[in-house]
Amino acid sequence: MKISKTQLVVIALCLPFLFTYCSKSAEIASTIVAAEKQPVLPATALNYNISYPAYLQVAMTQNDNTPATNPITNDGATLGRVLFYDKHLSQNNTISCASCHKEETSFNDNLAFSLGFAGGSTTRSSMPLLNVRFYKSGKMFWDERSLTLEDQVLQPIQNHVEMGLTITEMLSKISALNYYPLLFQKAFGGTAIDSQKISRALAQFVRSIVPYQSKYDLVKQGFTTFTPEEQQGETLFLNAGAPATCASCHKPPLFVNSDPRPTFGLLDPIDRGINNTGNFKVGTLRNIATNPPYFHNGSVPSLQAMFTSNIPAHRVAPQDVQNLLAFMQTLTDNSIFTEPRFSDPFK
Repeated sequence: MKISKTQLVVIALCLPFLFTYCSKSAEIASTIVAAEKQPVLPATALNYNISYPAYLQVAMTQNDNTPATNPITNDGATLGRVLFYDKHLSQNNTISCASCHKEETSFNDNLAFSLGFAGGSTTRSSMPLLNVRFYKSGKMFWDERSLTLEDQVLQPIQNHVEMGLTITEMLSKISALNYYPLLFQKAFGGTAIDSQKISRALAQFVRSIVPYQSKYDLVKQGFTTFTPEEQQGETLFLNAGAPATCASCHKPPLFVNSDPRPTFGLLDPIDRGINNTGNFKVGTLRNIATNPPYFHNGSVPSLQAMFTSNIPAHRVAPQDVQNLLAFMQTLTDNSIFTEPRFSDPFK
């Protein structure tokens, strides 16, 4: 059938309205679908106060940054878990905290730079959340600009690239969801919702993400032994390059230290980190083999690349690479990927 010029003109004029209508309809449908999702939670809150192995206890006590005003409770961490996975905390209901801190990659991202609610990229690589409870100074972000975890957890929500909400908008959206009043009641004794409670709950959940069931942990408890390669790797980790060893920045058994060392930093002429010194916050090595890429700009794609690169104080002799890699693998706690306490309640 032949289409006349008049018909073509009419079609051309209608197309923009059609696309706008479809786009708006899709947006509305997306919002409706998101609003219909309810978190699936057990009748009794899961246990977030774990009895950790005795050999970890001293290090945990000495380095715990949990404030006395915000101890981890089962109901508080449960609320934090729901908030952590809730995409309503972003402007268009597409991004949650878990979007950039994925359980399947040890609560890190597998991208050098994470994608925000509108598709924009972050300026730094997301940090893994394992053992942030034991970054003794309590300072957060690669440049340590937040003095506490309670302050840090609200920043991505307000970031114009990451989640794009104001505090007022966040409170309005959360208050409109029917599953939150009971969760706030259980966690804080009342249904009133405010940013301080949201901050405290999120911080409780994040602090609860503590790996303790890796092969390394089993070895230290006497349940198994290292292979010869793993044992040689641990010896290198503890002693090679003394006094500036791997362990001086990633102190066992938690493998983290809140004292950044300039000789271990990744040189970056664009991003100078903490107070423009070239130093950056130290991340834990727990589950390190499962969450590349590495460093603040995600420029190192693998552990192999780290050990064979020209990054200050990270390059090791070729004959030592495989042994160190073998030891690093023993720090992986696979239970992190399937533990119900940490999983998405909206699935």
